[in-house]
Amino acid sequence: MLKLGIFGDQSTNLELLEQLKTMPETELVGVYFSGSIPVPSGFAEVSSPTGLMDISEAILILSDKCISSDLIRLILRKSKHVYLKTIPDLNVREINELIDLEKEAGIVSFIYNPFNYIPHLDPFCHKFETPLLINLRSCFGNASMKPSHEILLLVTALNRVVQSNYKKLDIFGIKESGTQLAVNLRIEYDNGSVVNMTLSQEVLPGSCEIFEQTGRIKFEFDSQPYVEYPHLSQEYIAIGNYVRLIQNRGKRASSFDNLLNGVQVVQEIREHLRFSEIDF
Repeated sequence: MLKLGIFGDQSTNLELLEQLKTMPETELVGVYFSGSIPVPSGFAEVSSPTGLMDISEAILILSDKCISSDLIRLILRKSKHVYLKTIPDLNVREINELIDLEKEAGIVSFIYNPFNYIPHLDPFCHKFETPLLINLRSCFGNASMKPSHEILLLVTALNRVVQSNYKKLDIFGIKESGTQLAVNLRIEYDNGSVVNMTLSQEVLPGSCEIFEQTGRIKFEFDSQPYVEYPHLSQEYIAIGNYVRLIQNRGKRASSFDNLLNGVQVVQEIREHLRFSEIDF
C-alpha cells in the first residue's frame, strides 16, 4: 500500500479527497491544510508540512496556487514522490536543480495537465512510434488564463507524446486590430519529430493530426480542448496514473523534464513577440 499525504488549502476539492480514500493500493495517511482552513472531518490532520512528509511516501499537492520551489525542493530532499495540481512558476535554473534532486532521490514527479487527458494525447492510452509529425490548430479558450500559460500547458502535453527534447523553434505571431492574437509554432525535436501548432483568440473549431510510420490519427474538437473534459474525473485519473508510475519501479518518470522544455519554448516565444510589441 502506497502511503499518500495531501497538502491542500481552500481550493482543494473535497469530493476528490473523499474519492482518494478508496483509491486502490493506496492509504491516505494524513492531510495538511495551509493557512487557517480546517481539515474536513473524517481525515487525519497533520500539524506541519514536514510532519506530513515524515509519515508519507508520496505527497499530493492539491492546491490551485503555485507552490514555491523551496517546498518542492524540501519534498525531493526527503525522497518523497510528488504530485502537483498546478504547474509551478519556475525558471530554467530552478527546474534544472529539481531535476538533479529528483534523479538523486530516485523518485517520481507528476504535474497535472488537463491536455494530457485528451484521449488521443494520453500517453497511458497511446504509445506512438517516433519520429512523429503533429499538426494542431486550436484557440485560446480560457479567458482567466494568460495565452503564455495555455501554450505552456499544451507544449508540455505534446512533449509527453513526443518524448524528446526540443532543439529548434520557429515562431510567427500577429495581433489583429490590436486585440486578436494568433501564434504559429514549428517545434523540432532531437528524435526527428516535428510539431506544427497554430493558436488564435478567435473561437473556432480545432483539429489535430498525428502522423507516424504506421498510420495517421485525426480528431476534431468543437471548443478549446482545455475545457472539454470533466476536471474532477480527469484529475482522479491523473492521480491514479501517478500511483501506477510509482509502482512501476523499473521506469522512473519526470514531469520536470517536460516542464523544462515547455518553459524554454515559452521564453523564446515571449522574447520573439516582445520585439514585435505583442504582449504575451
